[in-house]
Amino acid sequence: MCVFRKCLLILFILPIALAFEKGPVLARSLEEDSPMTVKVKVILKKLPLIKQERMQDFEQKVYHYIKDYKWFEDKDLPPFELNLQLVLDDIPSNVEDRYRCSILAAGSDVQYFDRRAIFPFQKGEPLEHDGQFTPLKGLLDFYIYLVIASEYDKLGYLEGTPYFDKAKAAMEQGKFSRYFLGWDRREELIDKIYGDNYKRFREMKDYYFYAMSILPDEKDKARDYVLQAVEMLDEVLTKDRDLEAAKQFIDAHYQEIIDLFKKAKNKKAIEILLKLDPDRKAIYEKYLQ
Repeated sequence: MCVFRKCLLILFILPIALAFEKGPVLARSLEEDSPMTVKVKVILKKLPLIKQERMQDFEQKVYHYIKDYKWFEDKDLPPFELNLQLVLDDIPSNVEDRYRCSILAAGSDVQYFDRRAIFPFQKGEPLEHDGQFTPLKGLLDFYIYLVIASEYDKLGYLEGTPYFDKAKAAMEQGKFSRYFLGWDRREELIDKIYGDNYKRFREMKDYYFYAMSILPDEKDKARDYVLQAVEMLDEVLTKDRDLEAAKQFIDAHYQEIIDLFKKAKNKKAIEILLKLDPDRKAIYEKYLQ
């Protein structure tokens, strides 16, 4: 993918709506010229007061674990936000401090929610990239790399594969750790990502974001590519109606597709969206009359 395509894509990346709780959120770029902005929110209110005090600096530690590490090489990646929310609950233990965690991780048009995480963490414990696996670092790495992989897939054909591989490597370590709860579900997610239908979904993204990169100069050509992308999306959802990534893609990009086709003679792309996304029936029908 040429830098030209990457730069044009900046105009078309839309943030996905997130159900984050209100409150202070840390938000900064990893580096001054990094395309990834990080937002971290840790919710401690379910913990006993003594545990809340012990974990007061946990949000900062998670933030710096992400901010102070070079997760990818390519700074021509279009800007995007990595949103991370962790809700902690206590697991009583006489041996160590243990926590049950719900995690929400999201990029510009993909979102992962996981209620089945468990990890130990002690007051004063560092959180850093030292080459040693821990359940917490494995959990963070897994979802961060999934989000990054999704962003890279917008640059070209299966460009995100190296980062899906990194997420898979974190999963392989996690499922054999002492705190293996939830890693079976994460393995199922990885299996789905490496399956043929999800591969087709990723190929669809290549068509779609190539179309976005040639707008507005080549509108007719862009429409052809977006129509092919929407037809591929139809194919993917026909095979798996529960594919969340595909549904989230529609949530993030349906308005772009409407805007591209609302004055076109051929509105097949909008007709397909009407079939795939009946909750927005009134919106689509407005442009099909």
